[in-house]
Amino acid sequence: MSDPAYGSLSARLRRLPGQLLLALVNGTAILVILGAILAIIATSKVTHLGQTVASTMADAVLSRVDENPRELVENIRSISEDVHTLTVKLADVRTQGAIGLGSEVARLNEQLGSLEASLDRLRGARSDLIDELIARVGSAVGDTLRNFRACPPPDSKTER
Repeated sequence: MSDPAYGSLSARLRRLPGQLLLALVNGTAILVILGAILAIIATSKVTHLGQTVASTMADAVLSRVDENPRELVENIRSISEDVHTLTVKLADVRTQGAIGLGSEVARLNEQLGSLEASLDRLRGARSDLIDELIARVGSAVGDTLRNFRACPPPDSKTER
């Protein structure tokens, strides 16, 4: 006679490879999910650091240039409109002649001069931006290292 305990053991042993494979797939899925969560957290931290650095750099540039950003944008739009007007007038000049073009060119030159002055101040702020960036990155690294240092050391009694 065959032993009923032996039959259930052999059936359980036959199912064992399938169950082991299922356990491996489940473990892999859990690790993939944890990895994705950690990647999202890391991306969020890097994005936040990038936004902080960008806003700091923009503030440093604007404080160095002493230019209101809205006024600068308006100046650029005004120059763009003047260039468009000048282009239209140049097309008219080709067909009619050079009447009244001098005042448009003088006004455009004046606005371009103010824009060049603003750009020169922006170029001068480059070293300040780099210094500020290095200071911010150094501060962030220092804060991270202080946080690691503040972590309590593992208890030697619990490890044994």
